Amino acid sequence: MSDYDKLMKIVDKEVISVKELHQITNDELVAEVREAAQDDKHKRMPNDYLTLTTREPYFGYAKISWNARTPRRGAN
Repeated sequence: MSDYDKLMKIVDKEVISVKELHQITNDELVAEVREAAQDDKHKRMPNDYLTLTTREPYFGYAKISWNARTPRRGAN
């Protein structure tokens, strides 16, 4: 399985784990990971906007508490 396929297996999930969030953040195929506006779908989960180096956009929810969030690469 290629690196791209492994990444797609994670980002195609709607809700990801903290471990998967760290994998995404450190992946070379990911250009940017930043917080997105909250919505009503998963109120207690942070919503993240992910842009790949191919410019493909993705949204995902992380299973992580608000007080455990740390700044990530690409965050302002």
